[in-house]
Amino acid sequence: MSLVLLLCPDVITIKMAGPAIRYWEFANALSQQHTVTLAIPNPIDDLLPSLPSVRLVQHRPDNIAELIAWAELIIFQGHILKQYPLVKHSAKVLIADLYDPIPLEGLEQHRQPTANAQQVIAEQVHTINEQLQWADYFLCANDRQRDLWMGHLLALGRINPHTYPDIQQRVLTIPFGLPDQPPQRKGPGLQTRLGKKPSFILLWGGGIWQWFDPLTLIKAVHQLAPRYPGLALVFLGTQHPNSSIQPMAMQYQAQALAQQLGVLDQQVYFLDGWIPYEELGSCLLEAQVGVSAHADCLETHYSFRTRLLYYLWAGKPILTTQGDVLAAAIEHYQAGLALPPQDVQAWVHAIEKMQDPDYYDHCVTGVRNLALAYRWSVVTAPLQTLCQQAVPAPDILIEGKYRKIALWDCEQAYKELRYQLDWIERSHSWRITAPLRNFRRWVGALLRKHHTPKPPSSNVPD
Repeated sequence: MSLVLLLCPDVITIKMAGPAIRYWEFANALSQQHTVTLAIPNPIDDLLPSLPSVRLVQHRPDNIAELIAWAELIIFQGHILKQYPLVKHSAKVLIADLYDPIPLEGLEQHRQPTANAQQVIAEQVHTINEQLQWADYFLCANDRQRDLWMGHLLALGRINPHTYPDIQQRVLTIPFGLPDQPPQRKGPGLQTRLGKKPSFILLWGGGIWQWFDPLTLIKAVHQLAPRYPGLALVFLGTQHPNSSIQPMAMQYQAQALAQQLGVLDQQVYFLDGWIPYEELGSCLLEAQVGVSAHADCLETHYSFRTRLLYYLWAGKPILTTQGDVLAAAIEHYQAGLALPPQDVQAWVHAIEKMQDPDYYDHCVTGVRNLALAYRWSVVTAPLQTLCQQAVPAPDILIEGKYRKIALWDCEQAYKELRYQLDWIERSHSWRITAPLRNFRRWVGALLRKHHTPKPPSSNVPD
């Protein structure tokens, strides 16, 4: 049994998005064999759900040292290292959760190559690199991501003669999962929330982010509406539970298109807010098909669409776009259809096909078979084992209670500093950056002096 600290980067309330759900379920699963503290960014209050065997606390600058001191292993994600630098200097075993390749999402949000866009992406890449430089183990959501992070590790020097023998055991594929128990009806379902009773509901079970393509789906529903008056497309979440994450432009484009085509609040509905996690089952059970559409881009190739697991959990056939690993699995298990990107007619035909009861039942069987592989108890099994056996990486220096960067990292740190200073020099005046340039020259001279080999000693007496 180990003392496991989960540092969750996202708010956990009765309403939770993907990262929060992942850490909530990690805590629930790991608490079966380990002592777990789940630390979240928001205050603890009586409205929060509870896990019987998990200590729930708020992580803050004034208690992070105490939390680190208690733990033997620390699982974290995203900006946690930037928020709490003390974590990366800890001698505790660090497990970086990289299931969300954030820079690829950022590139979709910032397609115009402006100076601000370049800075945002550079910061996101730095956040990823920092986790890869300092952690002992790494989690990802699928084997494509695993290859991506292996490449990062190699480029950063973390795959080296010290780590190479066991590097395969240090990058674990831990996908998003689904609850072991089937969904229950708790709280209002879709028909109550809509105030109507559509006969065939297509459910979009999450946010509308910039890398998604709701427009193609809305156009397909518009074409089908005259022949299928009971057809409805419902977008489940329009406001992320984390207030710092605002709706993206694609959501407004989708709402504008539905309004333009005359299907808004007739066949296409955007529910306000975010559905509480405990009430999600009620909405899933009242839908007939789960849907997700996305662009043909690099983000898609490495993505893991967590909303598709909600549909598997509820036993619903799935219509989605080709290109990601779950789409391939859906086709393999015949749990639905994976369609070409931005193909309105393909969506029209697929939705019509789902009206056939025999084909629908055939897909339900495929959904049930596929869902068995993604239960939280199954996907977290390797993480359970890791928490029992984890040891610091052999290329990380541990002295006393502190983690220190290995010698080979000094050159990498200097390269990063040089890159950042070069970027600053290009975007500011010569006068302002002069002290930084002087500092860079001083650091370079210091490193050259440090790495200058000493002449061999002579055994010949003077």
